[in-house]
Amino acid sequence: MPKEQRTLTKACKLEGLRLAETSGKSISEITRDLGVNDSAIQQWEKWKKEGDLKQERGVIGIVSG
Repeated sequence: MPKEQRTLTKACKLEGLRLAETSGKSISEITRDLGVNDSAIQQWEKWKKEGDLKQERGVIGIVSG
């Protein structure tokens, strides 16, 4: 079965970053809870530092369909 892609809002990405910084959970736990790839949070951090964390950035994460 093909994998389904989904788009997360800016608010969801920022919440993921906040959880990574404050929750005490591992990145793997957070990404699993959010249903995204492990590399998603690193990408969001990069975009945030560049001032380019926007909802329009496109598809983030892969979710089994």
